[in-house]
Amino acid sequence: MYFPEDMNFQYFFFDTYIGYFLQALPIALLVSAVYGFIRFKKDKETPIFRKVFSCVFVCYMTGLACLVIGLDLMNMFWYKLLYRMDPGFTINWFGGYFDFVPDLFNNISAETIGNVLMFMPFGILYPLTQKDPAWKKCVIKGLITIAAIEVLQPIFGRAFDMNDIILDSIGIVVSVSVFVGVKRMLKKKKAK
Repeated sequence: MYFPEDMNFQYFFFDTYIGYFLQALPIALLVSAVYGFIRFKKDKETPIFRKVFSCVFVCYMTGLACLVIGLDLMNMFWYKLLYRMDPGFTINWFGGYFDFVPDLFNNISAETIGNVLMFMPFGILYPLTQKDPAWKKCVIKGLITIAAIEVLQPIFGRAFDMNDIILDSIGIVVSVSVFVGVKRMLKKKKAK
């Protein structure tokens, strides 16, 4: 991407994690609002809190998809919208690569921790959208989501990485376990 020398905002918006989040947020909120409008209009039986958490979950999943699959598309969209000019790069469709060798313990970094943290909301939000969330069902849905994302990434010029699968899975297993544990504890406390 081309940035004139006096443009600091562009570096922040197009080349930092916070900037990526700010790019994904309006898209995620829009998709969630449309989903919520349709869901609240059609579904009269589901409790309101479950519908609200469904909207939050859709917002989270849309933002996640923007960040891990469509990052280059999102960058291109915002650049063209803000500056009305070509960003100076193209998306390398089907140009991603595959890394099947897990080496995450050799290189623990902020990105490693970020991968674990990125999928932790899944383990909290997804069970809140379900009537009777079971640990196994939630973990399996999370693992399917991770596999789908990793398989799709090379199509968008990103990488399929075994380390990401392992770290993302850790995030889901930990957060679902915490959710189910807290729920059981509250149920026991309520029964007393």
